[in-house]
Amino acid sequence: MPAETIEQFARRYGDAWANPDSEVFVAMFAPDATYRDDQVQRMNSGHADLRDFHRHFVSAISDIRMEFPRAFRSGNDLCLEWRFTGRQTGTYHGRPPTGTAFASPGVALIRLRDDGLIQSIIDYYDSGGVRKALDK
Repeated sequence: MPAETIEQFARRYGDAWANPDSEVFVAMFAPDATYRDDQVQRMNSGHADLRDFHRHFVSAISDIRMEFPRAFRSGNDLCLEWRFTGRQTGTYHGRPPTGTAFASPGVALIRLRDDGLIQSIIDYYDSGGVRKALDK
């Protein structure tokens, strides 16, 4: 994050998640980056996986908003507390569209390279809470 504050990075990251253009999301990552999401049992490695992961998400979820109540940094390691809101308008991990709005809090542990690109992310959130909200 050479010239960017942690708050600026968090906003750019949230905006990239909400952007339907997956290339905007992928551009934040190093070519060999990893994104681990244990809640949906998915490990993404490299730009092709990250592109597919994001495309699936934005094709299933609309009205995406992310807020970052707290963010911490130690060297190239970041911790972003996030609050996500969206609406399931497409098939999401095999679940047919419900039109249901939902919210989820979570935490992302992010490691950056010296050039500011994301090297790795591990996301932690309550997937059971998300499933319960979508089943309403």
